[in-house]
Amino acid sequence: MTVVNIKDRVKNNKLNLSGLNLTEIPTKEIAPLKVSHLDLSNNKITSTDNVFSLLPSLVKLDLSGNQIKSVAGDIGSLQKLAFLSLANNKIKDLPKGLGKLKQLKHLNLSNNPLKPELVEAVGPSQNNAQCQSAAANAIQYLKGDSKKQDDKQNKKKDKKNTKASPNGVQNDKSKNKTKPKKKPAGFVSKVFGFFGMLISYTLLFAVLTGLSLYALSYYDKKAYGNVKAKLLPVWGSATSNLDPKVASKVNYYLLQAGNSFDQAVHTSIEASIKSYKWVKANPTVQQYAKNVLDTWKSFWDSVFKKVKST
Repeated sequence: MTVVNIKDRVKNNKLNLSGLNLTEIPTKEIAPLKVSHLDLSNNKITSTDNVFSLLPSLVKLDLSGNQIKSVAGDIGSLQKLAFLSLANNKIKDLPKGLGKLKQLKHLNLSNNPLKPELVEAVGPSQNNAQCQSAAANAIQYLKGDSKKQDDKQNKKKDKKNTKASPNGVQNDKSKNKTKPKKKPAGFVSKVFGFFGMLISYTLLFAVLTGLSLYALSYYDKKAYGNVKAKLLPVWGSATSNLDPKVASKVNYYLLQAGNSFDQAVHTSIEASIKSYKWVKANPTVQQYAKNVLDTWKSFWDSVFKKVKST
C-alpha cells in the first residue's frame, strides 16, 4: 500500500505512520524529510533491508506490532538512535550492527521468539527500566558474541596449522622443534684454547712478578739486587736460543713495558706517601696511622728477612 501525503504527517521532525497496513517501509519518501522520530508500529512490515542506512538522523524508531523476522545489519548506521522498539514481531536473533549503537538507551524486545541465549543475556523488556537494561545488555552481548566468533575462527586456523598423527595426537610443529645441540669442540679448537689459557696465565704471572720486583727495589735495594742477579742469567739463557733480531725486539718491548710499568707504580707510591704525610699532619688519625704503619713494616720485615736468608 502506497502512503499518500507523508509530508502532511510530519510534525516537529516526527513522522507517525502507525496502523496504516504498510507491508514495506516507504524509505524513498521518508529519507528526504530527515525526521528524528519515526513510528511504524502496528503495520504488516516483513523486511527492513536497505532502510536504515538511508535514515541516519533517526533518534527514535518504533517497529513494534509488525511481522519482522530479522533486523538488517545496517542498523549500525543509526548512530543517533536512542529508542528502538521491536516488540511483537517474529525476531529470533539480533544483528551485530546493533552493538555499534552507542547512543541506544531504550530497547524493547518483548513478545518475540528470541533464542534462549539471547533471552538469558538481554532479559525481559516490558517496562521502561527493563528496556533500558535490555539496551545495555544487548550491546554487551553482541560485542561479546563477536569476540567469541573471532575466537572460534582463530581456533579453526590453529587446527588447520596443526596436523593429527596416526594415533590421533595433534603434532604442533612449533612444539616439536628441539634446540640444536652444541657441537663438541674439535681437536684444533682445544689446542688453541689450551695455548690461549697458557699465554694468559703466563702474562699474569709476569705482571705480578714485575710488581713484586719493583716494590722490592723500592723498599730494599740489596734484596732486589740479589733477586735480579739470579733472574738475569735465567732470562739470558732463555733468549740465547732465539734469533738475535727476535731477541732484540723482545728485549726492546719488555724494556718499554717495564718503563711504563715503573712509572705507574712510582706515581702510585708517591700518592701513597702524600696521603701518609696528610694523615701524619692530623692528630685525630695520627695514632691510628702509626698502628697501621707499624703493622705494615713488621709484615715487610718478616718477608724481606726470609728473602735475605735465602
